[in-house]
Amino acid sequence: MNKVSVGPNVPRMVMPVVVMGANVKGRPNYCTVAWATMIDDEPPVIGLVLGKGRKTMEGVLENETFSVNVPDCQLAPEVDHCGLVSGRKEDKSEVFSPFYGSLGTAPMARECPVNIECRLKEVVELEATDLVMGDIMEVYVNGDCMEGNRPDILRLDPLLYAMPGGPYFALGDKVADAFKVGKGYKKK
Repeated sequence: MNKVSVGPNVPRMVMPVVVMGANVKGRPNYCTVAWATMIDDEPPVIGLVLGKGRKTMEGVLENETFSVNVPDCQLAPEVDHCGLVSGRKEDKSEVFSPFYGSLGTAPMARECPVNIECRLKEVVELEATDLVMGDIMEVYVNGDCMEGNRPDILRLDPLLYAMPGGPYFALGDKVADAFKVGKGYKKK
C-alpha cells in the first residue's frame, strides 16, 4: 500500500464533543470541549484539553470542581453556541438548565443525557492549552438511555466532532465486539 507523507498534520479523527461546566463567581458557565478522554479507570480520572484564557477555567480553579456533560445530537446548536461565544462576552448560564450533585459547585446540564461530576485533580499547562484532569465523583445518566444497569450508547446518541475543524457526526453502525473480534485473528 502506497503511503503519502502529510507532515505533522493529524488526519481527521472523530471524538466525542462534551460541554464543561463550572461555576464562575457563583454563576454556571459552559464551554464546548472537543478533546476529552479517560486518563485512568481505577480510580476514574477524566481529562479535557482547553485553550488558554477560557472563562470556565476560572471557575474550575475557583471551586476545584467541574462537570463534563455529554450531549446528544439534538443539542448540536447549543453545544456549538457554547464553543462560538466567549463567557467573557455573553452570559451562558441559561443555555442549559443546571443541576448540582454532592460537590455543590459543578453545574451539570440537565438536557445532556450523561453528566459527570468531577473534583479537580491536576492542571498540566502546555504552550497553547491546558490539560484539566478531574477525579470522577459521580456519573448521572438519563433513565431512558439505560439498558438494564448500563447506559446504551445508541440511546445516548452522542454528538461527535471530526477534528480538526469539524463537522459534527452521529454514531455509526457497530463494527465488531471489542476484546472479542481479535481472539480469532490469524495473519493473512
